[in-house]
Amino acid sequence: MSLALFDILTGPAPESATRSASSAVASVQAHLRRLFNARRGSLAHLPDYGLPDIGVIYENLPYSVDELARQVCRLIEVYEPRLSAVRVRRLGTVGEDRRIRLEIAARLVALGEVRFQTVFESAGVAQVDIRGAGGLHA
Repeated sequence: MSLALFDILTGPAPESATRSASSAVASVQAHLRRLFNARRGSLAHLPDYGLPDIGVIYENLPYSVDELARQVCRLIEVYEPRLSAVRVRRLGTVGEDRRIRLEIAARLVALGEVRFQTVFESAGVAQVDIRGAGGLHA
């Protein structure tokens, strides 16, 4: 199973060449959280890393949710190579709590289907939770 460069540089050395499925999913989850909480243009060497200002998305609700879903899908395809066949869909409408909920479904190398729920809050913070992965139950 492939390791994220960030995990190799910051984490403890893996005990074996293969990591458990739950560790792999947790690594992807952590990277998606960093990716969605980064603002586009904040990294000079990767100007398209991260999402645009979430405030603009909220100004154009409910019409901007589908555009946000497209941008999330594109970011994953570019910056998370461990995931393939990425699909992003909205989960319901934006309620009174003004949270945008998206489901991400994809294939994780050597594991199979994984699902994450991402919740964007109007303050610009994104949460990423595991909904399910291969034989894992979340």
